Amino acid sequence: MTIGFLQLELMLPDTKSLKDKRSIISRIKNQIKNRFNVSIAEIGYGDRWGRSLVGVTTISNDSKIVHNTLRKIEEFIESNFNVQVTGRKVELL
Repeated sequence: MTIGFLQLELMLPDTKSLKDKRSIISRIKNQIKNRFNVSIAEIGYGDRWGRSLVGVTTISNDSKIVHNTLRKIEEFIESNFNVQVTGRKVELL
């Protein structure tokens, strides 16, 4: 069994307030949950409107599946939302 954790530090260039940021992060979380069936949460920079730290976890019997899922999630976020990934960390347990 393999547990995967993806941590992404995001820059949100179009946000002008915490309300804007929360709206974008909420859309990201909902779409990722529905599309990939993983757990996702904002885990840092909750009070800063231009940045976010997002954590994603998934589990599988095959480490290749876990790694590919996390890679696809990162690609999906970069290509479907106006955010920049400025930091990335992946852990497999």
